[in-house]
Parts: sequence; C-alpha cells; structure tokens
Amino acid sequence: MINAQRDWLGELQTALGAGAVLGALAGVGTVIYAGVTDAVELTIVTTGETAISGLPAGVTRADGGAADVAVADPGWAERLAHLAQGAPSYLLGLLVVVSLWRIVRAARRTDPFVPGIAGRLRRLGLVTLVGGLVADTLETGSGALASTLVYGEFRALTVTYHFWWLLIGFGLLAVGEVLRRGAVLRAELDQVV
Repeated sequence: MINAQRDWLGELQTALGAGAVLGALAGVGTVIYAGVTDAVELTIVTTGETAISGLPAGVTRADGGAADVAVADPGWAERLAHLAQGAPSYLLGLLVVVSLWRIVRAARRTDPFVPGIAGRLRRLGLVTLVGGLVADTLETGSGALASTLVYGEFRALTVTYHFWWLLIGFGLLAVGEVLRRGAVLRAELDQVV
C-alpha cells in the first residue's frame, strides 16, 4: 500500500501548461490553414429574418439571424474576417489558461494563502468578465464585417453574449475570495500562537 499524497496543484499546473502549449499550436495551425486554404467559412449577420433570402451561393447553414457561408477562393479580407470571428474568444481563453498556469506555479512555490495569489485570481476574474463581453462584441462586429464582404453592404448587428465567460470570471473571483479569507484566518491564527 503506497501512502503517497497526490500533488493536485502540480497536476493542475501540468494540465494548464499542456493546454497552453496545445492551444498555442492550434492557434498557429488555424492561422496557417486560413492562409493557404481554398475556401473559408464566414458566419454572416442576416438581420434576424426567419426566411433568409438573397444569400449568395455557398450558404451551408442558415438560421434566424446568421448564416454560414463558404467563400471559395477567398481574398485576404475574407481570410482575416474568418480569423477574426473566433480570435477574440480564443485569445482570451489562452490568456486565462496561461495566467492560471502562472498563478498555480506561484502558489506551489510559495503558499496558496499569501495575499498576492488571491489578488491575482480576483484580477484574472475581472479580466475574464470584462474581456468576455469585449470578445463577444468584437466577434459580432466581425460578423458585420463578413456581411459587408459577402453582401457588399452593412447588415444590422445582433450581439450574442455567452454565459461561460461569466461562469469562469465569477468562479475565479470566488476562488480568489476563498483564498483571501484563508489568508486572513491564517494571519489571525499566527497572532494568537
């Protein structure tokens, strides 16, 4: 019977490091693919019409408010619009993973209950909350840009916000608050002893 205690922070640090490396490689691969592919897919804004009409050839899916359009032989504007439609969320996600990796590494080197760790988690939670709203807004703007490229005219914006940024941001804020309270309790115990 082995009585070894698992180092969960070490395993989390390893998983976050692997996720950051794989995420960076996927990002580089996506940029390269968008630069060399013969067709890109753009999600275009369709002003919320339920019966979408006037869409160009190459529509692969359409629902009320958006349609996925395959653009054959895309120019650089279409390629950049294709990348811009996912880049803000992707970059924010990569930032969160790398920042969490750095916070976990610092917690393993020192102590999770030092005030600096809790403060870093709270700041990352706020960045995630605000950054998620900004990323969703930017991606909506890129949908309007794609509509302009495909239609030749600007279409109305329908902003869609995703709840997972709120979930992750508030989760980071909550864990930061737990660590802050733990640090306060530890300081009080040190004064008693």
